[in-house]
Amino acid sequence: MIGWIIAGCILLFFLFILFVHVYIHIEVSDEFRMSIRVLGIPLFVQPKEPKIKPRMYTLKKIRKRDAEAAKREEEKRKAKAARDPEEEARKKAEKKARKAQKKAYRPALSDQISLICDVLKLFCSKFFGKMHIRFAKVHVRIGAKDAMQAAVVYGVANQSVQYLVKFLQKICHVDGLKKADFLIEPDFLSESIEFECKLSIRLTLGHVLGAAIRAGFRYLRGFMRITPSPKHPRPTIKPPAPPRPDPVPKPEERA
Repeated sequence: MIGWIIAGCILLFFLFILFVHVYIHIEVSDEFRMSIRVLGIPLFVQPKEPKIKPRMYTLKKIRKRDAEAAKREEEKRKAKAARDPEEEARKKAEKKARKAQKKAYRPALSDQISLICDVLKLFCSKFFGKMHIRFAKVHVRIGAKDAMQAAVVYGVANQSVQYLVKFLQKICHVDGLKKADFLIEPDFLSESIEFECKLSIRLTLGHVLGAAIRAGFRYLRGFMRITPSPKHPRPTIKPPAPPRPDPVPKPEERA
């Protein structure tokens, strides 16, 4: 009875983990910042604050590291000088033969590209279909060398943002779009483009794992299908033969 209770608790714990929401906060301004939080606990923050240890930058430590680096370089130089040229040539030939043998049992590049595109299509359809995006702030201030160029770039940027939002609405859920702070304006007194964006992405671990597992099985099944076997290796493509030259007519035929 106790074993069933423990197993049930473990099962409930994993079910709880699968349905926990993961929040990804992204902020783009002068620098890129991203944080991932699960149950309010930050798991990943970019960029990380550098940890400076003053004791690692003392004069004694620096001289010691330089001496160790010089010693390693000297050992590499001595080992390279002690090598036998014939042994090196033999090893290079064996390595080249092994690469050629592995290439015969490697899938063709066109098949790999087709498989990767198929897997990415499956993963994106399962991943983005359950994702919720909330835009908090999007500010774009466009400047250029002259007013006409700034106006043209402003029109292109305004239309591109609208197309991007419509595209996101088709592949995922965009929440709170009416309350978002969207501002795209030209700046005729500046020659640079300023961009500031704040958004948050919400998804569940179950959806991410489900999409990854589906894509992984699809990739393994497709890779086994396109991989040549030892009985049927991939045929080597020979270069086409050069065209035969036209026959030279005999003197009698010329006359």
